Amino acid sequence: MRVISQGLPQRDILSRTTSIVLKNVIGTTQGRKAFSDEAYYQAPEIRERSRSVAHFYNQSAIDKAVNKPSVRLTPAAILYAGKNRDGTHILRSAQYLHKELPVRIAHRIGGFRGLPFIVGCNPTILQVHEMYIRAFNILTEFPSIHNFEDEQKYSQTLKSLLDDHKDVVSLLAEGLGESRKHIKDDNLIKIFLDRTLTSRLGIRMLAEHHLAMHEEKECLRS
Repeated sequence: MRVISQGLPQRDILSRTTSIVLKNVIGTTQGRKAFSDEAYYQAPEIRERSRSVAHFYNQSAIDKAVNKPSVRLTPAAILYAGKNRDGTHILRSAQYLHKELPVRIAHRIGGFRGLPFIVGCNPTILQVHEMYIRAFNILTEFPSIHNFEDEQKYSQTLKSLLDDHKDVVSLLAEGLGESRKHIKDDNLIKIFLDRTLTSRLGIRMLAEHHLAMHEEKECLRS
């Protein structure tokens, strides 16, 4: 968010971030001692978590959301959205996010599903995959937002999820570095990272903008 405020185009930010992650992926791979694929992927904890991957691929709620289009908002539309003294603009924002965020998160889960299976079974990649599924479930199961009490609880949920996902980029770099030798097409990593980082930036921008409006309302009340 701070980088955007400095005037750099979003595309340049994403390109630089992707390049940094790719360098970390290569560095992680080069700096790691070689070990057999069989020993790595047959470790008990890896086998157990890998079995859970199949469960991810059979969730009807996610399948439905993956096929829904996201409702795009430009930064200008977000920044210049009207504010009402009664705070109804905050309710509208929360109601929009309540519908929109699960769809965007489901699209990212679809991205993880599109990775080669052996890469998706990597424990660090699987950890991030699980984080997105958990976020999807939490946001999908959150009741409809009708009043400011609902919005208060929703904002608390958003804040918690943002904190949970703060290390996603470094975890992705670590996981892709661990499994890079299983990826024959480097372009696959770039496309996956571009889409994941673009989506992540958009989600965080929407959530943080809403939280800023929420906190502003709380300050005015105090």
